[in-house]
Amino acid sequence: MKIYLVASPRIVFEDPEVFRKIHRHLAKDHKMLSEMLLRWTDPNRKEKKAEDVLTMSHEEIVKRVKQSVETLKKADVVIMEISGHSMSMGYLTAKALEFGKPVIYIQREISQPHWMEGLDDPKLSSYKYTNENVTEILDQAIAKAKDLIDVRFNFFVSSKILNYLDWVSQKRMEPRAVFLRSIIEKEMKREREFKG
Repeated sequence: MKIYLVASPRIVFEDPEVFRKIHRHLAKDHKMLSEMLLRWTDPNRKEKKAEDVLTMSHEEIVKRVKQSVETLKKADVVIMEISGHSMSMGYLTAKALEFGKPVIYIQREISQPHWMEGLDDPKLSSYKYTNENVTEILDQAIAKAKDLIDVRFNFFVSSKILNYLDWVSQKRMEPRAVFLRSIIEKEMKREREFKG
């Protein structure tokens, strides 16, 4: 499985050892797409504190956000450490869910990030951890997320159906796949005999 591990540099710089531990644990069985985060945990890194990362130019920020979105597209699962406040985490969460990716929130047991309250999506799950139990929590979260990964399904449609899907996509500002998935999910709820 391809995992994108995301965290605010403020949180990583507070406790780089726990992020090395998280990354090492996940990398044993999965392909990690989080090289930037791993660089932040390197004791020999050129950035010495979070402010060194956070004082980027506007162009650098735009470039990094685009890179993050491209990485989201490649990931099977996104894991976000959300113990601190972060507007970019909210944006990346929205994009990941828009792409149909399972998103796992992990946060320290002592934290209460209010920015994520009220988020409700079947592909979003949240877990609290301590430095001692973080690997067990990750294993639980990954096991649950495996059931939420989308599987590609291709089929042929007429040009009339394709035109309609394009029209709906533009009108509702949502991808065609999201529209089709929502129709199927509504039908699944109506079918009382279906136990899948």
